[in-house]
Amino acid sequence: MNQNVGARSRGVSALQCYQCLINPQPGEYYNTTKRLCVHFDYSDKFIVDCPFSTMCMKKDFYLDIQNGVRINAVLRDCAQQKNEYQDYKNGKWSPKTEVVEAYEEGCTSDNRGDKAVVNKYCYCRSDLCNSSNTNHEGYTDIMGVIVVFNLMKYINSLR
Repeated sequence: MNQNVGARSRGVSALQCYQCLINPQPGEYYNTTKRLCVHFDYSDKFIVDCPFSTMCMKKDFYLDIQNGVRINAVLRDCAQQKNEYQDYKNGKWSPKTEVVEAYEEGCTSDNRGDKAVVNKYCYCRSDLCNSSNTNHEGYTDIMGVIVVFNLMKYINSLR
């Protein structure tokens, strides 16, 4: 389902989400601390307007490295729903922008194979809904994937 951005801008305020990033945004210096997740504290400086999103997003990273060490990280942002394209009408091209409904509310997980990485993506539709410290829904599934993956690595190492 597509939603024309023009209809959004007529008196309707944008969704607000928490935004914290793992790395600085493109064009910013890497020593900047502006909205980095390591400094996330639920304060107003982490609140952003999302004019091209109808959802907030939270991504949890779990990376198992050697000797049983696990690295955890959390990323928060507006859901990436902006679709920009060129429209050909009446003999000329013009830029168009749409907000694409590409996600469903809730959480999903994926793993990246041999890297022992599990990514959990959560999408929600209300202001600042990506505030939770951890999303426990589906946590057992993530742990199960990690345990099975590590068990497979261990069995392969015995060969």
